[in-house]
Amino acid sequence: MNTRPRKALAALFFLYGFGIISWIPRYPEVKHNLHVSNGQFGTMISFGALGSLISLLTVGHLVHRYGTRKAMTVSSTILFLSIAYIVHVTNPWEFILCIVLIGAGTSSFHIAVNGQGFYEQEGTEDNLIPRLHGLWSVGALTTAIISGFLTGRVSLTTHVDVLSAIAYLLILYFLKVIGAQSMPGVVNSQTQSSIRNMFSSFAIDWNITLGITCATMLEFSIADWGAIFSNEELHMSAGVATIPYILFAVAMIFGRLTVHRITKYIGLGDLVKKCVLIGGIAFMVLMSVGKFLSPHYPLIGFAVFLLGVFIGGLGCSFLAPTLLDTANRRSKFPGTVVLGQIGAVNTVLIFFTKMVIAWTAQLTSISVALIIPSLGLMAVAFTTRAIKEVSS
Repeated sequence: MNTRPRKALAALFFLYGFGIISWIPRYPEVKHNLHVSNGQFGTMISFGALGSLISLLTVGHLVHRYGTRKAMTVSSTILFLSIAYIVHVTNPWEFILCIVLIGAGTSSFHIAVNGQGFYEQEGTEDNLIPRLHGLWSVGALTTAIISGFLTGRVSLTTHVDVLSAIAYLLILYFLKVIGAQSMPGVVNSQTQSSIRNMFSSFAIDWNITLGITCATMLEFSIADWGAIFSNEELHMSAGVATIPYILFAVAMIFGRLTVHRITKYIGLGDLVKKCVLIGGIAFMVLMSVGKFLSPHYPLIGFAVFLLGVFIGGLGCSFLAPTLLDTANRRSKFPGTVVLGQIGAVNTVLIFFTKMVIAWTAQLTSISVALIIPSLGLMAVAFTTRAIKEVSS
């Protein structure tokens, strides 16, 4: 991050994570405003996937045509206006409209900011994308900690409105800093980037797409089930049960921000293979040992589980950005189009994967269900040949 535009791009990734997570820790208050049940609230939240899919299928082409700066300006406006407004609504239909717009804005900004990352990295040997994703994780963790501190001290609307305004204004500032260094649009773009032909040109790199799904399974499993597993099967209090997700996030940040130093001494493909096998096996074994010890030694069992969480987090930390970069290098399409197409397919795959994990937990136990993302992480080893091909 040794140039002013790169520092501005790094700030955009941080602010992206900081802004979109700001209201999530305060879900209970949002649900209370709507006067709905848990099932109804969960159903309404899921409508965000609709906006996300629409964006993922279309925005990549628009970013390629109009450039990343315009795309980030429009998408951040939609995103932060929707986040600021959603905490004020009391009507479920208004909430659904907002959550669709948040899903669309989130995915649109994701495509544009990563497209700018690919553009900045192009023609260099610098492994920039994992570090940028690490800064996204730093932003997400920072706002989660702030939200936890402000809950009960500052009203929901004041908290989210102020943070949304700060994030939005800073994004506009850093977009101005990037200025002419932003990825330009291709006004007379070829057929491959035309909206009219987006479905006929839809191509799936299954090796990488499935690899990304497997690489992210442990992350969303810890987010969904880490606290519940710690509380119900390891017998920890509700407050202590939040530690696994925080520790996992710290491991993700550390791995993403330091991987470029490690690849000076070991090839990226070989590093991925070692990390996924060590991370997957360590998490599965230590999680199982922690569960075994918990009835008689709950604190020791929990500590063993935390060790597995940290190693697993390190193992999968840099995989998703690395695989996205690999997909971009392997494809004949523009990077923004590749991001959209992979994102659309992964949105669907992750939905069904979450269902399988959830029902495995329901029919057996959470500890058995958590074996699935461990195996998924190890399966990423099958993508190493593709990674070696583009990184050699």
